[in-house]
Amino acid sequence: MKVLLAGGRLALGVASLAGLAQAFPTADNLAKLARGDTPTPAQLHETLLDIKEKRLLFDPLTDPIQVDGEHEFQPPDFERGHQRGPCPGLNALANHGYINRNVFGMGVDLATILAIMGTVGVGNPLSLKPGFSIGGETSKSSNILGNLLGLLGRPRGLDGAHNWIESDSSNTRDDLYVTGDASTMNMTLFMEVLDAMEGKEALTMEDIGDRAAQRLEASIATNPLLYYGPYTGFVARNAGFAFAGRLLSNHSAEHPRGGHLTHVAKEVLQSFWAVYEDSQGNLEYKRGWERIPDNWYRIAGDYGLVALNLDLLAWVARHPQLASIGGNLGEVDSFAGVDLSDLTGGVLNAGALLEGNNLLCFALEVVKTFAPNSLSSLFKTLEAPLQLVNDALLDPLLDLDCPAYKELSEGGRDVVGELLDKFPGAKKSGFAL
Repeated sequence: MKVLLAGGRLALGVASLAGLAQAFPTADNLAKLARGDTPTPAQLHETLLDIKEKRLLFDPLTDPIQVDGEHEFQPPDFERGHQRGPCPGLNALANHGYINRNVFGMGVDLATILAIMGTVGVGNPLSLKPGFSIGGETSKSSNILGNLLGLLGRPRGLDGAHNWIESDSSNTRDDLYVTGDASTMNMTLFMEVLDAMEGKEALTMEDIGDRAAQRLEASIATNPLLYYGPYTGFVARNAGFAFAGRLLSNHSAEHPRGGHLTHVAKEVLQSFWAVYEDSQGNLEYKRGWERIPDNWYRIAGDYGLVALNLDLLAWVARHPQLASIGGNLGEVDSFAGVDLSDLTGGVLNAGALLEGNNLLCFALEVVKTFAPNSLSSLFKTLEAPLQLVNDALLDPLLDLDCPAYKELSEGGRDVVGELLDKFPGAKKSGFAL
């Protein structure tokens, strides 16, 4: 369960790779999972729970994260093949040699789902050491038996994850089908975030929700192939915004759960997003140079699915468009949504959208139901990756008390097939989850 990190080392457990779609990972030490035999999802989950118990001995509000000594910042050497990708959190962990330790504090449930989705969709789940690159393709990420019999294509890494775990309208990255690069940070977009803090006592989760809605509207107006899926759009994409507030705040006793970014947070944001000040006082982006700030304290406790759901519901109440599954129809400003009542057999409609965990449950159910079709273009043998997906989703679906959906179909065709046909952005990527 390893991926390529700095110095060509393979050292990252799959559950530490939950930082997908601009998310930030649970940085737990899962090196013991990297044995010659392939751990099952159940073993992975058990190990995560064991790590969570050990984390209770660590007080995140009195012990800052170590960024010196063995964890001193070292920038990547791209000429030597180091990988850095679209996730600031993963990049920062790699640059500190800290990626297999306890840093950011994501919940076990959320970490497992995002990590498994990454490994299955853009990594090498049939390998003896499942995982994926935090950037693009790499020779260090190989499939089982050297891809004997063509079981898999070459693992693509996070850079090849569009509409699977990386999506349009991110906080600081461009849309893939507009610029061709969804990995490199857009400095203009970053400055919009920084400038939004001017004149405010603090940047709150409400402000971050406003930013999420603003970026979606901007993509609708500029990206004819925008796609906003039930999982990649509503869950993974919006989780990236939430993590910026909940996980990257410099947490304090007054705000142990984050979501309260004061003027001091400018330095925190610049550090995590690889923005440096030159001798003239100008800000400069150095791709791949993300770093953990000095004297930085992580969130108290864990940030999991239930907490994420509460944040998403608060944002949707303020900006209903964030719950509008759909996309542009090949032209800018042509956004069309889908009827959730049709997709869920009448279980979920606009009136029930904000009740409990309904929308989050629907998004997870879509992944569980249609992963076989979505993966069929990648795998000739689906048993192993499907086991990973189903096992990762089983506990969250039960814990969230999700409703029982009727068969998710329209006119005898599966929902994902309809979404692929209707939305050209989904069709181009081949994914519509």
